[in-house]
Amino acid sequence: MKEQVLKVLLDHGTLIEPDAVDYILSRKDPVKFIREFMETRSEAPLILCLEDVRKTESVLDFEESPVTDEGPEEPEEPPEQKYEMEEKAVAFEKPRPGKVAAVIPKEKTAKPRTQEGLVILTDITGNSSCDGSIDNFTRYFRDRYTVLRRMIKGRPEMSGHIKLKSANQVEREVKVIGMISDLGITKNGHISMTLEDDSGTMFALVLKDSEPHSESFLKDEVVGIVGKVSGRSRTQDGKSRSNMLIPDHIYRPGIPVNRSTRWSEEDVDVVFTADVHAGSKHFLRKPWENFIGWLKTKEASKVRYLVIAGDLVDGIGVYPNQIEELDITTITGQYAELADLMKPIPERISVILQPGNHDAVRPAEPQPALAEEFREPFGESYTFIGNPCYFSLNGVEILAYHGRSIDDLVATLPHITYQDPNAAMLEMLNRRHMAVSYGEKTPLAPEAKDYMVINPVPDVFVTGHVHRTSVEKYRGITLINASAWQSQTPFQLMHNFHPDPGNAVLMSLKTGRCVIKSFQSEKKKKGAG
Repeated sequence: MKEQVLKVLLDHGTLIEPDAVDYILSRKDPVKFIREFMETRSEAPLILCLEDVRKTESVLDFEESPVTDEGPEEPEEPPEQKYEMEEKAVAFEKPRPGKVAAVIPKEKTAKPRTQEGLVILTDITGNSSCDGSIDNFTRYFRDRYTVLRRMIKGRPEMSGHIKLKSANQVEREVKVIGMISDLGITKNGHISMTLEDDSGTMFALVLKDSEPHSESFLKDEVVGIVGKVSGRSRTQDGKSRSNMLIPDHIYRPGIPVNRSTRWSEEDVDVVFTADVHAGSKHFLRKPWENFIGWLKTKEASKVRYLVIAGDLVDGIGVYPNQIEELDITTITGQYAELADLMKPIPERISVILQPGNHDAVRPAEPQPALAEEFREPFGESYTFIGNPCYFSLNGVEILAYHGRSIDDLVATLPHITYQDPNAAMLEMLNRRHMAVSYGEKTPLAPEAKDYMVINPVPDVFVTGHVHRTSVEKYRGITLINASAWQSQTPFQLMHNFHPDPGNAVLMSLKTGRCVIKSFQSEKKKKGAG
């Protein structure tokens, strides 16, 4: 029984103190108890202590009581408090989940070791467990639904929501939370969808003249719906019926309006860039040399970190006839070239390297960090992370994601374009997921935990992939698309896409102020925030 309890906690990346373990094991059904306890938490705690368990005990006892069709599926906290709690800023640093035992002695609860202020918070590297089985996919989507449902149910508007199974048996206004498993347009222009939760499915029809019809929906996203249920059909015996939900309002996890942002007490800077594409004939060598030279100047003297968000090299066989556009035709040669390009970077700067869809890692996301065989040419000041990855720099929490799913959003949502990557990032934040729809251009690996869920809310969200440069502030989050070091390719020219390469984003970790630095022949400066 103890092992089962620890497995539940390990799946959430949570450690537990011994006395808390003993207390949970004393319960009538320890596994059910700990599962329902984790359900009540807005975010999985780093370390679970006895006091935390006891505080929640009365709520859990109430939740074990039967739920009727006429009431909410579980008790609700005061709406304002619950939503605020769900998004509460994490005030401590967390180690990589899965790297330590689930039970830790009290004397070993100190903060994890850091390398010059860098702490990895969440990363798939070394934690992959999927084998592509049906059970993997079931577990993967269940984890996604559980986490996003917890966020949505914390909204005041969703107080009193019920399961889909219960909603299917009544004809009245209901509040439900479900994952969109099927999506389409009827011949009359209505939006049809099938909602799914852990109790069953329900058909919903968004009428073309309704307010929710203006919303953009994605398959596999989790939404909260307030709407009316009407009888749709009955079986011949007249006993069973299949009801239809008509949504009046749609709610997504979103980002809270009032949230605190963590900044560094030390006056240090970080530089963000992406898409080096070393080995490509279109690599911009002169602008890159200008960039490296600038890192040695007095203006850049406070820079302590350099983050490169994916596509470190151009890769081999990524697209048809790529060989014709390569200056270096072996993958090991490309990484050796990248290491040479970075050698002049001052030793005071810690370099953080993330893979992308052009790199020598598995194509399915989340992607682990580069294998050891490709790290050999690099020095000790380099840290290799997965894609995506949560990490903190001097206490500022950063979510770095290369951004391949932007392709899916451009293809699916009419208002999203490659010229404005921040719009795509806002869609990810609103849905609290970086790659919503399974089976699109972005391959997804069915891990036990959905690493593509945006949880917790970061202070900085950085992407690359689209070779643009942009900075935007949204509800306390700094959104950065981090440029590229490759000129316009024949593929981009064919699609009339104009990249914005040769730039880097300089950010103060103390104030959050960003400056876009251009290293093309005509240097430009752009400010943001």
